[in-house]
Amino acid sequence: STRSLAELLVDHQLSSPLQRLIDAERSATSAYQLLVSWQRSELADQSLNQGLQELTSWLAAEPRPLGEALPDELRETLARLAAQPFTPSRELLLSLLDRPAVRSLIRELLVDTLISFGQRLRNPVVETRLGRGISGIGKLAKGRAGGVRSLAGGLVGAVSSEVERQLESRAAEFADNALTQVLHKLADYLCSPSRSAEQAALRRALLEGLWELSGSQLASELSQTDHKLSLQLLRESLGAWLARPNAEIELKQALTNYLEQADFGSLDEFLRLLGCRDSLRSQAIDESERQLRALMATESFSDWLQKLLS
Repeated sequence: STRSLAELLVDHQLSSPLQRLIDAERSATSAYQLLVSWQRSELADQSLNQGLQELTSWLAAEPRPLGEALPDELRETLARLAAQPFTPSRELLLSLLDRPAVRSLIRELLVDTLISFGQRLRNPVVETRLGRGISGIGKLAKGRAGGVRSLAGGLVGAVSSEVERQLESRAAEFADNALTQVLHKLADYLCSPSRSAEQAALRRALLEGLWELSGSQLASELSQTDHKLSLQLLRESLGAWLARPNAEIELKQALTNYLEQADFGSLDEFLRLLGCRDSLRSQAIDESERQLRALMATESFSDWLQKLLS
């Protein structure tokens, strides 16, 4: 029957090695030419802006949290990925974190925190033994010598001001010395295999926080950026990369190396790994059967069949 012939055709293709179905050189050339044509097209900016506007409009009109708006399958898949054990390289993470801009930000946070703490020390000074003693002098002198009372109050203010001044003067020095230690402790936490459970919990928490945001909140954040300028910069950067003499060669080499090193097995095995083999096979059989039925209904097929049987 037509159905069994369609199944035979699809299963034959699924049993083929993936590397045989993909010609690395031809695929890389096609991808390169497609990127060049799209990047030079006058419709590129228009299509990018339209796509971003449609996304923003959809988000703005979505009052539900993002976790409720997205399919359950997508959320569950991302949650499973976030829960997978993954420990990045400590050296790699430090090379990304230990940058002037990052150090400047952490230094500013440390200095501001220390200075704020120093300012809070001004009030507790009067609660110390020294502060209470000086205040007691002021109370004892009350009604006797206003000058003594003023002096006592001035001493309390001077002590607390000196504490704050000393702390402020050393806050920057302390922050500079603590910067490297903070970065290394952060790298230790994020890269230690013994903390894999905490790292997975952190990724899940970030993901859950994203699901709690409403579409309108995300749309509001997107509206803060200059979409046209950002997309123009991305397009110009892509054009500059494609214009390099070796761009096409590098793309071919990268794809070839990847396909040679990757062991995908057959197309059937690869689709099973992705979890979509059965659904795609069913769709392919349905479409193949439809095409076969349409072909068999033509006069050309009838003539071919008569010649074959004669």
